[in-house]
Amino acid sequence: MLNNIKISLIVPCYNIRKYLPRCIESILAQTYKNLEIILISDGSTDGTDEVIREYAKKDSRIITIFKQNSGVSDTRNRGLDIATGDYIGFVDGDDYIEPEMYETLLKNAIENNADISHCGYQMVFPSRVDYYYNTGKKVIQDNKKGIRDIIVGDYVEPSPCIKIYRKNIVNNLRMPINIKINEDVLFNFYAFVNSKKSVYEDLPFYHYILRKGSAATSKINQNKLFDPVRVRKEIFEYSLKNLDNEIQSVAYSSYLNSIINLYRVVSNSKLKEYKEDSFILKGQIKEIKGKFMLSKRIKTERFLFFHCTGLLMFTYKIYDKLLSKNTNKYEVK
Repeated sequence: MLNNIKISLIVPCYNIRKYLPRCIESILAQTYKNLEIILISDGSTDGTDEVIREYAKKDSRIITIFKQNSGVSDTRNRGLDIATGDYIGFVDGDDYIEPEMYETLLKNAIENNADISHCGYQMVFPSRVDYYYNTGKKVIQDNKKGIRDIIVGDYVEPSPCIKIYRKNIVNNLRMPINIKINEDVLFNFYAFVNSKKSVYEDLPFYHYILRKGSAATSKINQNKLFDPVRVRKEIFEYSLKNLDNEIQSVAYSSYLNSIINLYRVVSNSKLKEYKEDSFILKGQIKEIKGKFMLSKRIKTERFLFFHCTGLLMFTYKIYDKLLSKNTNKYEVK
C-alpha cells in the first residue's frame, strides 16, 4: 500500500551546473521509488539546462520546466501548479539528501496519519558540518503545537526541504513572491494552520550546502533587513483574528523580536539609511495593546527596547563583540 502513494519533489535550479548532478543522483537513489521529480530551470545560463535534459532522458519520473528567471518562490510555485503527488516535497538543486529520507518521512506520515512529516538536517560548510539536531527524538504535533513550534522555531526549522506535505493542505498555498527572506516561514505557518496533525523525527537526512554566493550567505540588503519583520507581522495579524491568546502571545513575541533584531543590525552595522524605517516599525509595535502571555525575558527586553533603546543596543553590541563572534550560522569563510 505504501508504494501506491506518490511523492512529488519540486527542485528549483538556477545556475548550479556544478552541483545539480549530485542532487539529482541523491534523489534517484532514494529507497522509496514512487516519485514525481519536477526539475525547474529558473532561467539558467551556465549549462544547468543541459544537465536537466540529460537526466530526463535517463529516468521517466523526471518532468522538466524551462522558464525565464523569476526567483526561487515563483519557481517552487510553478512546481506546485503541476504536481500530481499525494504528498509534496522540495529539494534545492545545490543540496542533496540521504537515501532513506523520503521512505522515512512517508512511513511516519502514514503511521501517524499526519498531514506534515518532517525531519532534521545538516548544514555543510567547507570545513565543518553542523547538525540540526540529530537527537533521534520523535514528536507528534497537533494543530496548535505545530503552529506554535513553527513560530518559535526552537527545533522545528522553517525550510520546506525537510518536509513532505499532504497535497490537500497546500493546494491553495503558494510561496509569496514579494518576500525574498523568510518566505518559507510564512508558507509553513499557513501549512501548519491547515494541518490537523504533524510528525517530526529528528534525523538529519537533508544536506544543506553553504557556499559563497548562495542566498543564505549574501550580504545585508533591504530584503534581509525588512522581510523577516513583514513575515512576523503577517503571522501576528493573522493570529489576532483567527487563533487563541497563547498563539497570539507567541506570535507577538516573535514579531517584537524581529523588530528588535532589525534595530540591532541597523544600529550595530551603522546602516543610517534604514534608521528612520526602523524607528517607524518600533512605533507601530509600541502602539499594540493586548494582554499577551510573555516570558520575563521578553517583558524585560520589551521595556528596555521601548524606554531605554540606546542601552539595549549598546548591550547587544558588547555581547556581539565579546561573546558571540560566531553568531552567524550561515557564515562561510
